[in-house]
Amino acid sequence: MDRRSFLTGMLAVAGVAAATSFAQPIQALPLRSTPRGGILDELDAQPEREENREQATPVNHRRWHRRPRRRRVWRRFCRRHWYRGRRVTRCYRRRVWVWYRHW
Repeated sequence: MDRRSFLTGMLAVAGVAAATSFAQPIQALPLRSTPRGGILDELDAQPEREENREQATPVNHRRWHRRPRRRRVWRRFCRRHWYRGRRVTRCYRRRVWVWYRHW
């Protein structure tokens, strides 16, 4: 068993060495030689901050986050009863709505 694991390890090392020798970094070439105006140029440009402040309107989001919300969860309900002279407990799962506050 030791021989097998040793040979497997040596083959793995040789395979990794062969794969790294074949995989060399390749320099990517652009498709267009001269960049023209496009969406990337617009994204790279810095917008003026004063104009953005005038356009932005403050919005109060607290009103939506303050009200309680509901979500459905699984709860376990257990019932005990007598069966053939013994007390038996049977449990089952039931989906219920739970109220919670999301602050």
